[in-house]
Amino acid sequence: MNPMALLKIKEMLGDFNSRHPKLGMFVRDAGQRVDTGSVLELSVTSPDGEKIRTNFRVLPEDKELLDALGSLSWR
Repeated sequence: MNPMALLKIKEMLGDFNSRHPKLGMFVRDAGQRVDTGSVLELSVTSPDGEKIRTNFRVLPEDKELLDALGSLSWR
């Protein structure tokens, strides 16, 4: 990976977290509760009210990825 791209992404994540601090807190708290067999659900509501939603059950391989992502700093 390009180190400059990683630095840019880090900066963008910092700015994002400044705008949406509750999300980082939620991710940290939820990350401690997610285990193999947990169900994660994601939804998006567009400005016109249309909503899409999906979910999945966490597999052992998913847990490994989620733990690795969780080890990254949200600050």
